[in-house]
Amino acid sequence: MNSIVSVARREALFSVLLALLYLALWAACAWLVPPTLTLAGWPLWFLLSCLFNPLLFIVLCTLMVHWCFRAVNLDASHEP
Repeated sequence: MNSIVSVARREALFSVLLALLYLALWAACAWLVPPTLTLAGWPLWFLLSCLFNPLLFIVLCTLMVHWCFRAVNLDASHEP
C-alpha cells in the first residue's frame, strides 16, 4: 500500500475518532447534567455542551494537527 494512502487513512481515523468523542461529550453534557443547575443565569448543560466543548475541541484539533498529522509530498511519482 502506498505510504500516502496509509498516512491519509491514519489521519482520517484520528479525525473520525475525535468527531465521535465530540458527539459523545456533547450528548453527555446535554443529557446527563440536570437542567436545574445554572451558572451566571445560564443552564450548565448549555454552557458545557455549546461553549466549553467547542473550545476544548478547537484545542484538541490543533494539538492533533500539530502532533499526529504530517506533511506528505503530493508531487512524488505514482507507483503502480
